[in-house]
Amino acid sequence: MARPSSSVSAEIGWLALFLVVFVACVFLFVRTLVPHHFSDKIAICLAALFAGLIWIVVRASVSRVRS
Repeated sequence: MARPSSSVSAEIGWLALFLVVFVACVFLFVRTLVPHHFSDKIAICLAALFAGLIWIVVRASVSRVRS
C-alpha cells in the first residue's frame, strides 16, 4: 500500500519541530551535563540523538493517529 505524499509545508513544519526540540535538548544538556561530566561536543551529539528519537516517536504517533 503506497503512502500518500506529504506537502512541502508539512515537511518544513516537521523540520522546524525537530530544530526546536534539538535546540531545547542542546540547551538542557549543555547547561546540566557539560559542567559536570562531558565536553560541549559530546553534549551536542547526545542532544542530537535524543532530539532524533523524540522526533521519530512524535512523527510515528501522529501518522498512526491520522491513518
